[in-house]
Amino acid sequence: MINPRYAALICFYVCMPGVLKAEEREVDIQILQPGVKLSMVAEHPLLATPTGIDVDEQGRIWVVATHTHFPPTDYVGPKQDEILVFTESRDAGQPPQRQVFYNSTVATMDLELGKEGWVYLAERGRILRIKDTDGDMVADVEEVIINLDSEADYPHNGLEGLAWHPSGDLVFGLGENFAKPWTLTGTDKSSVIGASKGGIFRCSPDGKNLRRIAYGFWNPFGICVRSDGEIFAAENDPGERPPCRVLHIIEGGDYGYERSYGREAHHPFIAWNGELAGTLPMIHPSGEAPCGILPLGRGLLVPSWADHKIDFLPLQPKGASYTSEPVTLLQGSRYFRPSCIASVPGGEGGTGQKRTWYFADWVDGRYESHGYGRVWKLEIDLDQADWTGPLDLEPVTPEAELASQLRSGHHQEGLKSLLKLAGSDDPFLARSTLIALAPLTSKWTLKEVLSWSAEDRKQAVIALKLSKTDPGEWGREFLQDENSDVQFETLRWITTAEAKDFKMDVEQYMNRSDLSYRLFEAAIATFNILDGNGEAGIRNPELMLARVNDADSDPRIRAFALRLLPVQSQSPPKDGNTARQNFPKGLTLALLKEMLEVDDETLSLEVVRTLSANAAVSHEILSDIAADPQRSQTIRVEAITGLATVAEQYLDLLLSLSTSDEKVIREEALRSLRAVQLSPEQIAILKEAATKHPESADFIQSVLSPKVLEQGRPKFTETQAWLDLLDSIEAPVDVDNGRRLFHHAKSAQCSNCHRHDGRGNVVGPDLSSVSQRKDRKWLLQSLLEPSRQMAPEYQPRIIVLKDGRTFTGIRLRSYTKEAIRDSNGQNRVFDRDEVEAMVDSDVSFMPSGIANTLTIRELRDLIAFLEAEIDQK
Repeated sequence: MINPRYAALICFYVCMPGVLKAEEREVDIQILQPGVKLSMVAEHPLLATPTGIDVDEQGRIWVVATHTHFPPTDYVGPKQDEILVFTESRDAGQPPQRQVFYNSTVATMDLELGKEGWVYLAERGRILRIKDTDGDMVADVEEVIINLDSEADYPHNGLEGLAWHPSGDLVFGLGENFAKPWTLTGTDKSSVIGASKGGIFRCSPDGKNLRRIAYGFWNPFGICVRSDGEIFAAENDPGERPPCRVLHIIEGGDYGYERSYGREAHHPFIAWNGELAGTLPMIHPSGEAPCGILPLGRGLLVPSWADHKIDFLPLQPKGASYTSEPVTLLQGSRYFRPSCIASVPGGEGGTGQKRTWYFADWVDGRYESHGYGRVWKLEIDLDQADWTGPLDLEPVTPEAELASQLRSGHHQEGLKSLLKLAGSDDPFLARSTLIALAPLTSKWTLKEVLSWSAEDRKQAVIALKLSKTDPGEWGREFLQDENSDVQFETLRWITTAEAKDFKMDVEQYMNRSDLSYRLFEAAIATFNILDGNGEAGIRNPELMLARVNDADSDPRIRAFALRLLPVQSQSPPKDGNTARQNFPKGLTLALLKEMLEVDDETLSLEVVRTLSANAAVSHEILSDIAADPQRSQTIRVEAITGLATVAEQYLDLLLSLSTSDEKVIREEALRSLRAVQLSPEQIAILKEAATKHPESADFIQSVLSPKVLEQGRPKFTETQAWLDLLDSIEAPVDVDNGRRLFHHAKSAQCSNCHRHDGRGNVVGPDLSSVSQRKDRKWLLQSLLEPSRQMAPEYQPRIIVLKDGRTFTGIRLRSYTKEAIRDSNGQNRVFDRDEVEAMVDSDVSFMPSGIANTLTIRELRDLIAFLEAEIDQK
């Protein structure tokens, strides 16, 4: 049900006309910025399901009308795609003249006009160019310039995104191709081979000199190149890890995605926003499912197919790249789905103060060919459009200049300087430096590199991987390195190289008792790739169950293996709220009890945490552990945490424990009793405990009168006053208490949205490395005011159904259905006909009042846990 915090916001949008109402193919477009004008040029039945558009020197509009995009069995359109040419009528209100130029392609994804009358088309499996040589406006010459050889045939992840480079080269994209091997071949037999990660390529207009520019994409459906040669792309699909991305493309760039690693939202070797060393972040999230992108001055125009809008992203230099804060130009209803976009000749909408673009509109949310389509004219009056900013291109920053020199090899940096630059906080400068380092690796010796500092050894491993050096002797030595980052990057290297001769080495590596969870998880991912099971990601139930059952394995490794076994269902629970984990076949309560008898603290902790994640079925075991004075305090207190979700069933036990002489036991039991209805007799027990244990008076009072937690506290905006309050606490910091709070199912509930050390959820960012920021004030401010600096990729969307129910989540996909991931990490899917309205919320998923649900000691301990450089337990 709806959080009260969203009520006013929803009321505003639901009552406002034209906000994504579920009405029958009404466009209902709102112009949101001055100087913007929109008019329709053509619509169905003149065209259907358009996937490409361009404009020639005579002002004629060229459009791909695809009839082969999953056509239903009763589809009555042509059997092949059409290349249509529209000439606007001079008489207002009259339809344009329509000409079929060509109709012989299948799964046509884009169109780009070239020189000398050539028209370039991207089919799923080839790029061809066609031409009219006799002047009848019908193509009579066809040449294939690029061929894609692959067994995959899904339209959306093949060839796409045609654009021209100022040098005259053709730039184009390739999707992730379902991780199937592929070979791209040009007319001169130049070729590129690959699999699993989409790329951006360039070649001459006749298909020669084919080469790859960058890789690590899901589906770079929209590509554009500015007059200065800067390349930008719109990533069309984020899968289970939203959002879609607007990217700045550099030669040799790695944008972090790898389809062969599976589709789960988390994988240790996938970066979606530059999270891994050597990978590149987005400029900014785009709207959902962008299909085109074009430059305008110092910014980018980006249509969003599923968000029914067109944004302008003003580019602000940031080191060697850019950042942006989008401006929405226009917003339409659910039957307005702008896709590909084209400028009139002259670049950036022409010249002068009046600029013009044309864009296609898919209209309907169905992926299959459906018979609907539109073409729109977008005009911008620069005298009125104060949002564009300067139209001349921004000066090149020193960082961008240095990065360009490093990538081209025209630099004067020595090895020592390069190794330092490779660790730069600027990811584009760091990546460019790694590109410069890669050619030098052939001269390195293992003995030499081992003498370097840990940070330099880490950069060396990444450079060796980039140079495609065989891991061989290097890899085996680096797997034994004392530095965990070096080990992690070595596992990435072995994985990228698919060095199958390392399979036994990695399997032995997984047995090391000194591994952190991060390294164990990375080793599992590596092993799965080497074992031909990369789609499993970090999941390998058979292997993990074998580890869990192996009594001879180190208990720490058994614990890590156990952590990977329970899987939270993506489907919402039947009770509507409680998120539970599912145990795979073979992971039984009997086995978990056997593991407890090993009497190893690390293993027992993992067992209890596993039981706690599904307390509804394991509460009897948890209660036995909590009540057992022979168990260690650490294990007992973890079991008490697990009982919080079934506290009403165990009131007598928890009340008894809340009077314990052991402070940790006592206070964890008290925390489990919050928000539980107590009888006068039970209240009397707690009041007596307060007299006996005054050091726990704050915990006891929070049970008896929860409102006390809000009294006498600073405003959430007064960060320094809160810092002073935390510093005033005399009791020692308890990091383990902070850890329990983070994962607590009823108290802080951080792990409902966030992962930490492999536990938790993927709704919000992974906080395993948040301590590296070393900024306590920022961390506290994020807890006090979570909506203040909310990352755009984690912006919630509110869905209001026609029956009055409201749901909030991170948007996953939009077509004829709406899919969101809710605050429990579970996916909810709605038919678009059920939806009354959708609203992007500026209110974070994280409750702004979380600090007032905790004692000051608890808040201090939670902050301390997130700050701590702690071993992953």
